[in-house]
Amino acid sequence: MDLTDEEKKVLLGKGYVAQKDGLHFACRIAMPGGKMTARQGEKVADLSVKYGQGYYTFTQRLNVEIPWIQYQDLDNLAKELKEVGLAPGSTGRRVRPVLVCKGSLCKFGLLDTESIAQKLDERFYQGFYDVALPNKLRIVVSGCGNGCSKPQLGCIGLQGRQPDKVAVIIQGMFGKEKLVGRELPGLFSLSEAMEIIEKAIFIYREKGIAGERFAKMVERIGFESIANSLLGLD
Repeated sequence: MDLTDEEKKVLLGKGYVAQKDGLHFACRIAMPGGKMTARQGEKVADLSVKYGQGYYTFTQRLNVEIPWIQYQDLDNLAKELKEVGLAPGSTGRRVRPVLVCKGSLCKFGLLDTESIAQKLDERFYQGFYDVALPNKLRIVVSGCGNGCSKPQLGCIGLQGRQPDKVAVIIQGMFGKEKLVGRELPGLFSLSEAMEIIEKAIFIYREKGIAGERFAKMVERIGFESIANSLLGLD
């Protein structure tokens, strides 16, 4: 089936990435905290056989993609994913699922990163799913100072520095252009950090230019100005 570029763009926003052959799609499946149950894993494997070519891949942000899906199978695939609590997503100009390290299990972890990922995803990925932003907004969490998940390269990064205390980092970006984020002064509880994230989303929605990444907005307006707004100092 021939689809226009605009139709493909709409599908991309729903989690269906057009492949370069022009005929198939990769269905991206959001995996909160990079975690799926055994039952979910079995279902993904079965669906990759039923609708694809018998394999699936992991993205750099710990989500899953099933490639080689035909357009006419997309709706049925989504319905079957829903049976095990999964859904296409993690694409579009919106808050993306949170990327976290394995701090809940790692001996260096100062944070329960699995619990944090769940709370952040519920509030910002699911809670803001229908909120259109100028571009994607990525939140990254690291459970300790090692920074394995690279919070300095997320739009907003949280990094464990003390038990249940995080540094908040903004203005990171990774892609064709790269920026290393800068820390807001002080350390914050998770609830304080979540309030900062929510303020950042609203500032981005209000002051960002269409297509502009969060880091470029901060660069354009000025780090100090954005930091003061996030901390209630303006």
